[in-house]
Amino acid sequence: MNRLTKRTLLSTAIAVATFQAHGAGFQISEHSASGLGRAFAGEAAIADNAAVAARNPAAMTMFDSAQVSGGISFIQPDVDAKVTSSELAISNPPTQTGSENYSDVAPDAFVPNIHYIHPLNDKMAVGFSAFSNFGLATEYPTDAIAGPGAGKSELATVDFNANFAYEINEQLSLGLGLNAVYADASLTRNTGSLAPILSSPATDETANLSGDGWGFGWNIGALWHINEKNRLGFAYRSEVDITLDGEYRGTSTAFAGKPGQTVPGELELNLPDIFEFSGYHELAPKWAMHYSVMRVGWSSFQELRATGASSDCINGGSEPGVCLQKDEKWDDSWRYAIGATHYLNNKWTLRAGFARDESPVPDEHRTLSIPDTDRNWYTIGATYQATKALTIDGGFAYLNGDTASGTETESVATYNFEAGGDAYIYSVSANYTF
Repeated sequence: MNRLTKRTLLSTAIAVATFQAHGAGFQISEHSASGLGRAFAGEAAIADNAAVAARNPAAMTMFDSAQVSGGISFIQPDVDAKVTSSELAISNPPTQTGSENYSDVAPDAFVPNIHYIHPLNDKMAVGFSAFSNFGLATEYPTDAIAGPGAGKSELATVDFNANFAYEINEQLSLGLGLNAVYADASLTRNTGSLAPILSSPATDETANLSGDGWGFGWNIGALWHINEKNRLGFAYRSEVDITLDGEYRGTSTAFAGKPGQTVPGELELNLPDIFEFSGYHELAPKWAMHYSVMRVGWSSFQELRATGASSDCINGGSEPGVCLQKDEKWDDSWRYAIGATHYLNNKWTLRAGFARDESPVPDEHRTLSIPDTDRNWYTIGATYQATKALTIDGGFAYLNGDTASGTETESVATYNFEAGGDAYIYSVSANYTF
């Protein structure tokens, strides 16, 4: 797939991803229902089920018996966008093309996960997890005036993570893992406000691409048992670079004499690294508090550059081999979470949490495609001990996102916009101990 995917798929769809995918940029955190219920506060230190392997492999040494955990999260975003005006810069004076409101531009989504931990002896454990750390989706009307900067976009990733943990002593455990990440992406863009220039209906395609690929990375973690009631967790997940191979057709091929033809290309997708520090503290016989600080290395996302063969795609008629180039210049982002757990009785555990998620997008680089803003999480959850071996987790989160505004130029069209919204996440999972 051309790197155009990275620009249009990632940049245009991140508008929703920032609200739908729940984390800053297009990060996904839904690795367990129990974690969702506490706003993922303390995830690298709690280890109440096998899903901890996805956050901190060192915590696998806390399991005396093998356990499998699996679940699914349902994401229901409520995201709207308003293009207040657009104008064609080639006319003098510029031509106003109107304004439109777009409702529910982020489709609902399901995010599954599964984890397995197997102790080898009293000091070593292995584990396997399959989950997603990044993803997004947006869908604008095909006749939207913002069609060149909107349209339909999807990015899905699956992380297959194998882990090993070793207990150095009663206080310290270490863990490491290897990751194979599969990514699949697709994108469609339409003529929109460029229809008068291109002499074609607003619904005609200006770009269509799809592709997939694999990337590989690693992760490490440490768990410090201060004492029976207090522990700290540290975890790091490396950046993963994925080359997406696929096909592209669009207006930029016209400059190479291939208008509308499908040509091969590729996109280098750089998924950021993640560092997390967590704490867990039992304050009373039935009460505990926990917290997390997470840094996501979005500063690696500096540009969106689509490339193909020089004979197939020429951006603007002047850059052979480049289908599209756009600077993003994101910053690293931080997420802060705090939560509480109440061990009500032998059957029920209750939890709640709050998190503040900071946007990696600087104000001066906010666009219609990436109006990412800060957001707050408000969450509740519970665990039910169904049998000695089986527990059921449930979690709910309400994400409140700020409204963003800005100006973006796509080709010869300029858009002034506002975008924002909320999201609701429902999650359920089951944990079985062998």
